[in-house]
Amino acid sequence: MSRWGRQMYWSYNLSRRRAGSGWERFIFLSNYYSIKMAEFFKNLFSRRMGLIDISSVTITNTINQDIINAIGSCYDLLCKDLSSARNELYYSRTDFITQQDLERELWIHFANRRLSEFEQNGRYYLVFNELLAQDDIPWNKILDLLEYVCKWLSINIEHYSYLEDILNGFESNINKEFDRLDYGYRVLNHCIVEVTSGFEIEAINEAITKSKGNVANHLQRAIQHLSSRPNPDVRNSIKESISAVEAICRELTGEDSLGKALKRLENKGIVIHKMLKEEFTKFYVYTNDSQSGIRHALMDKEGIYVPSKDEAYYMLVSCSAFVNYLRRKATVVYE
Repeated sequence: MSRWGRQMYWSYNLSRRRAGSGWERFIFLSNYYSIKMAEFFKNLFSRRMGLIDISSVTITNTINQDIINAIGSCYDLLCKDLSSARNELYYSRTDFITQQDLERELWIHFANRRLSEFEQNGRYYLVFNELLAQDDIPWNKILDLLEYVCKWLSINIEHYSYLEDILNGFESNINKEFDRLDYGYRVLNHCIVEVTSGFEIEAINEAITKSKGNVANHLQRAIQHLSSRPNPDVRNSIKESISAVEAICRELTGEDSLGKALKRLENKGIVIHKMLKEEFTKFYVYTNDSQSGIRHALMDKEGIYVPSKDEAYYMLVSCSAFVNYLRRKATVVYE
């Protein structure tokens, strides 16, 4: 597909493009059957017969046309949701976020094009589709584009609260498609992160959504450091993850150190198995180890040990799970 200027994707009048109840019915059925079809897709003939190596099927560090098409379809649904919200809320508010607003934002601040060139003859560029159609666009640039859309919409939720449900639906659709197509990334807290399991994502999401300020903030920063491209900030991601555990311990006990907090929890009746307590005490020691450089001066690659992205992700999942565990234990005791 040609570059900018040689191939143009123009918008059409939204009222003419709407399919009415037919389109809404399609969205309903698509959402209703998406989980079941994902299960069927993962158990088709080739996999049942062992003709595909499941251990090597997860796709990372690249992208294929199936995934690009899935992203485009999710974006189509997002734009329809924005249009439907405008129609439904037309008499209750005067300002909305439209597809045109989103495309203009992408045109100016993602594609870095001039505002005066965005519209011609009353029609505007469909920037998202144009970028997806480029043959030579790097795989990571497509994920940057997807992440930019998620973050821009999340920023606007403060003034347009109805966007929250729309954004949640968009991110959920993306994650379902990535799971169906064995793409090794997910949208988590409006960031694209590399993942290995849906259960891990659920643990992280639960820890963020059900936690108070400091705990959620530490986990959100851990995700941001881990999703930084091209070089994830591994040490700071690990530091933020363990800080989330410290934060919930302070929240429950008032103690600053993890060791004292765990002991105070036991005194309050929150019994933690000895082996589990020892494991998280070791985590805390690990993050304070001068050889890891996580809470000390950073080392270069000639240092004794350099933490990897895999360890940062492991710590994020483990600390999120421990936060969830402590909250459930505390709920039982305090109730």
